Formats: sequence, structure tokens, C-alpha cells
Amino acid sequence: MSNENFYLDANGKSIEAFDEVEVPEPNNTDIHNNAFTGMVDGFRNGFVVVTDMDCNCYEFEPERLEVLK
Repeated sequence: MSNENFYLDANGKSIEAFDEVEVPEPNNTDIHNNAFTGMVDGFRNGFVVVTDMDCNCYEFEPERLEVLK
């Protein structure tokens, strides 16, 4: 779990480093093009850093993600 804060996903599950998460369809402020499944790489300034299968990193509000456990 992050040392900085306690992060919860859209369903209230805790988000931890290396979790597999579902990223939603983009909104008007996102730079990704489609929903995707990625891995939590870390946490920064209240955001969750998610890496996709092409090794691109994105930052998301924790409540937009869904942990796939």
C-alpha cells in the first residue's frame, strides 16, 4: 500500500502498487484514447500512476479506477 495515503477505487477497494486495474473510457481531460487494463506503478500528488501494456504511464484519480482482484 502507498506510504503517502490510503487510496480507494470506484468500489471502495484499496489500491496498492502492482495491482491490476481497469481504466475507464477517457473524459475530456484525459490523454488516453480507450478504456484499458493496466498495472499500478505508484502514487503521485493524490493520483494513481498506471502503466499500460505499451509501457505508457498515466495518472488517474483513484475513484475512477477499478481494482481487478
